Amino acid sequence: MFDFFKVIDLAEQFGVLQAVKNKLIRQPDPAADKLVVVLEEVSKIYGAIEAELVKYLSLSFAVGDDFGDERTVLLALEGGQVSARINEARGHCHKIENIYVRYLDPWFGRVLSSAEQTMTRDLFSRFGRSDWMMVDDLQKVGEWLSKEASETLNLVDAGSLDDANKRVRTARKDLLPVRQALGKAMGDLRQLQAEFIQASGTI
Repeated sequence: MFDFFKVIDLAEQFGVLQAVKNKLIRQPDPAADKLVVVLEEVSKIYGAIEAELVKYLSLSFAVGDDFGDERTVLLALEGGQVSARINEARGHCHKIENIYVRYLDPWFGRVLSSAEQTMTRDLFSRFGRSDWMMVDDLQKVGEWLSKEASETLNLVDAGSLDDANKRVRTARKDLLPVRQALGKAMGDLRQLQAEFIQASGTI
């Protein structure tokens, strides 16, 4: 199975902002609004991953059902549509990089120490320099889902409903720690976003 924790790593690295949050809030800047946008863009990327995983993990097959809705989900996942949607992350990455260069770096330069600036610069450089690496990791999520959907659909078409259900249950169990980590990372991002929204209102 693909190492899903690789795609969660970036969200967790936003802990760097948590470390310098108080300094930034004490010296608010109109750029705080832009930081809120950045956090929203990152949340969108991870929200899209969770949504696609849930589509697959919610499937269930019972004798006597026609599986119309389930087949639609499996066919869409098998066909690679998820990869196309995940690929939209490339646009989010470029937007984040542009916001950092134009608005956030000058603010951070005025408020943060040299070491703190280096930490934040390293974080945001991942959206530019490592943009392709991040998108490649996200695409691997799509490829994994496509393969899982195809194998599950083959089982359903062969009438092996127990095996199809077992495959989904196994994936659900295997991905639970990943989805819990993803949920925590998204919650942390949302909390950080809320605090900067509040801070931007004091300017």
